[in-house]
Amino acid sequence: MSTLAERYAQMRDTTRVHERALFTLPRIPSELELQARWFAGDFGKEFVSTNGDQIEIIQFGVWNREAGPDFRDAAIRINGDGPIPGCIEIDLLDRSWETHGHATNPAFEATVLHVFVERSDRAFFTRTQSNRSVPQVCVDPATLPEAFNPNIPLARPGRCQAPLKNLPEERVSSVLDAAAQFRLRQKANRIRNKIDAHGRDETLFQEIAAALGYKENKLPFTLLT
Repeated sequence: MSTLAERYAQMRDTTRVHERALFTLPRIPSELELQARWFAGDFGKEFVSTNGDQIEIIQFGVWNREAGPDFRDAAIRINGDGPIPGCIEIDLLDRSWETHGHATNPAFEATVLHVFVERSDRAFFTRTQSNRSVPQVCVDPATLPEAFNPNIPLARPGRCQAPLKNLPEERVSSVLDAAAQFRLRQKANRIRNKIDAHGRDETLFQEIAAALGYKENKLPFTLLT
């Protein structure tokens, strides 16, 4: 028997109901938010490279706020082989590795993974100054959970009003309970992914910081961690 949250999720999918946003976010997040999402484990830990290799993130590394790769002291595994230590670079575009000059910059020699969002019309290869090939992973922001979302639902009648306005109070309460369980499950899944990526203590610290930032400053407060 399905739970209230599962029935609510099915209802959302079949009716295509969603909350209309007050502000429209760009399709691609900023590079800073992309780094934050990656570090939080929102994209997951297992990927398929552009060459078809299985990539597993063993250690997300240390977030670098200065010159050089975005994450240092990271480690990955390729096709189940032994851990490969190094750095991870994250860009919005695959060609940014070339346009930003990373290919000739010795600071990026230790890079073991290049993550990007958008592919170009032609293929761009990630190579270091020594001409070593670096695996590429393309991530899709559409798969991101609703974290760091500054959107505020409009406080005016929407598509839910018509089907709900004539329902008895107990039925409306049931829908609201189901929606609450659905959102709680989404949040639990997001926190579980973060625990898998960084452990319980670091996750607790990040979540407290995000909560203290409230809706307007979740990302800046998370970056403080």
